[in-house]
Amino acid sequence: MWQRKQTVFMVLAIAFTIACLCLPLGYFEPKGMGLNADLFNLWIKQPEGGVSMAPSVLFAIQVLTASIGVWAILGFRNRPRQAKLCVVNILLLIVWYALAAFYALYVGFRDYTFHANIAICFPLVAIILYWMARRGVLADEKLVRAADRIR
Repeated sequence: MWQRKQTVFMVLAIAFTIACLCLPLGYFEPKGMGLNADLFNLWIKQPEGGVSMAPSVLFAIQVLTASIGVWAILGFRNRPRQAKLCVVNILLLIVWYALAAFYALYVGFRDYTFHANIAICFPLVAIILYWMARRGVLADEKLVRAADRIR
């Protein structure tokens, strides 16, 4: 299982997903004077000290993506399903980006400007890694089918 390159790609994608869960995605800077509000996957930390749980859907999508990634790694014997799970993760992360843009631009504070942190790029890296893993899975499946034809 660990000798396959696609497994390494999926483990790295899960690591980037977990890192994105732990780090702030960005912050809202006021146009005038005031304190910044931090955007996390689970909440928006407001300048007054409270939290808004509005972006908790982002957290749920990231946790679901990490769970599906672990399931794909553990299902290494069923390569077609593993390739489909990689596609599901890619689609979930694209939905995550759409929702993150929505929360950053519309749900956030109206008189604030959003500034992204490096953690907002981690799902993009995970998308690329899942795509590379899917290509590796399909290449393995192609080799297995060719070997079955030779017999």
